[in-house]
Amino acid sequence: MRLNRNELIKLINTLNLEKKDFYILSSAALVLRGIMKDAGDLDIAVTENGFDKLSSKFILEAKGNNWYKINDQIEFVVDTLTKEKVEDFGDYYLQDLDCYLDYLNKSDRQKDKERITLILDYKERGSFKWN
Repeated sequence: MRLNRNELIKLINTLNLEKKDFYILSSAALVLRGIMKDAGDLDIAVTENGFDKLSSKFILEAKGNNWYKINDQIEFVVDTLTKEKVEDFGDYYLQDLDCYLDYLNKSDRQKDKERITLILDYKERGSFKWN
C-alpha cells in the first residue's frame, strides 16, 4: 500500500517521538515536501534517544548497518541529527535535499535515478504541486 502525505503524518505520529529525536528520509521526505504523491514506506533516522524510545515501544528487527524494521511500513537507521543533514520543515526535520541528491547520484537503482529529476525540478522552481 502506498502512503500519501496524510497517511505518512498519521504513521509518524504513531511513533510518538520528539522532533529532536528523528528526521524523515527518502521518499517520505519528498512526499511531505510535495515532490512526490506517495511513498512505499516510512524511512527515518533516529538519535540514540529516539532508538531507546522505539525499542521500548516496539519489537525491532535488526537489518544490519544500524537499520531496524518496526513493521512493513516503517524502517529506521540510528544516526546523529545535525543541521548539515536536515531541513526544518515545521513539525518535522526532513533529510536535506542536497544530502539526498548525493545519495541518489551514487545509486544504481532506477527508482532513485527518477527521483533526481523530480528533486532538481523542485529546487529550480522552488516548489512542486501535484495536480
